[in-house]
Amino acid sequence: MKRRQFRLTLEPTAEDAVRLAQLSRYASNLSRGNAADIGAALGDHVGALFPGRNRHAVLESLLGKGEPGWSLVPAPGKGGALVIETTEAGAAVSAIARILEQIAPGTLVRPMIYEPLSLNNSGGHLRRLH
Repeated sequence: MKRRQFRLTLEPTAEDAVRLAQLSRYASNLSRGNAADIGAALGDHVGALFPGRNRHAVLESLLGKGEPGWSLVPAPGKGGALVIETTEAGAAVSAIARILEQIAPGTLVRPMIYEPLSLNNSGGHLRRLH
């Protein structure tokens, strides 16, 4: 998986937004070596998807090792939209898609805007995924 720098604007459901925010906080704490508490909504969702499995192990396998390579921020001027923005280290698009598929599946049926950041020297790089 090749790490890229990009911005992905999403229109998540309220439940998906909560779980993504909790996952972002979990990933950040985990990468800093802090106690990684799983939020209630995220924990319940992972427990329902993977009954009998350790929730921390499921999330850690989803996130991978080291820095997450992305952060979650509100989309300016777009209501409830969120932006997954990669850090300097970048993230694999497939890894983000897998996270969305497992943690926030409602985002996959709503409009998204993918914007590669490594090609920001030209204005024509916005790509609608839906």
